[in-house]
Formats: sequence, C-alpha cells, structure tokens
Amino acid sequence: MSSEYYKNLPKKRMGVGALILNENDEILIVKPSYKNHWSIVGGVVDKNESPGGACIREVKEEIGINLEEVRFLCVGYTSNIDEKGESLQFIFFGGRLNEGEVKKIRLDGKEIIEYRFMKISEALPLLSEKLSIRLQKCLDALKRDTAIYFEEGK
Repeated sequence: MSSEYYKNLPKKRMGVGALILNENDEILIVKPSYKNHWSIVGGVVDKNESPGGACIREVKEEIGINLEEVRFLCVGYTSNIDEKGESLQFIFFGGRLNEGEVKKIRLDGKEIIEYRFMKISEALPLLSEKLSIRLQKCLDALKRDTAIYFEEGK
C-alpha cells in the first residue's frame, strides 16, 4: 500500500488514566485546575507514544511518582458525538502505594491542584458520571484479574 493510503486513514485521540490505590484500598483522586470535578491521574497520549508509556509519564508529571509498569484494565471507545471527536480511553492499574510512596507525592501545581485518597464509595460521586461508571467496572475487573472493553462509557 502507498504511504498516501496510510495518510488518509482515520485518526483517533487517545487518553489514559491511572487507577492508583493506597494500602487501605482507598483510591487516589486528583483535582485538575481546568475541570469542575475530580478525576484520576492521566491525560492525552502523545504522538508516537504508547498508552502504557503515556500513563507512566502522566503519573510522573502530575504527582511526581515513578511507576515502573502499569497493568491494563480497560479501554473504552467514544464516538464522534461532540467537537472532541472520537477517542479511545485507556485505564491502567498503577498499583498500591505504601505510606512512604504516598509521602513522595508532589503535585505539579499547574494541572493538578489537590489530591486525596478516599474510600471508593465516597470518591465516585466526586468524579464525572462517565468516569465513575468506568472506574466501578475497572475495580471489578481488577478483583477478577481480567480486563474489559466498553463503548460510550457503558
């Protein structure tokens, strides 16, 4: 196939998120400066970057923690329903941080202005509805040692 063929293929945005717990099985949520709700650590996958690599990079940039690896939990597809266009959203398990690792969290102060570890039942209402649904499914997948796929946040 010609290079022209590949240039004309559709391109999709990709985003990543990190599901991180502490030793008490509380979930790490962060308050982005640019959103009205809480979220998990994550962001956009850069050009020529793998989703797993992007997740590791975003964790380092946003909270100053070096993850050696992440475990794939889910991928979701969102169609072209608004100006953002269609996308793939990956969520990875970033592991359980011990007390010493939690103390090393350093916020970037630009994108992320606050963080909390909370009981999952208390954290979910602070997140967007779509993310809350996705995380519940991801937590179930984590318990069952599996991965999941969803569309349109369901």
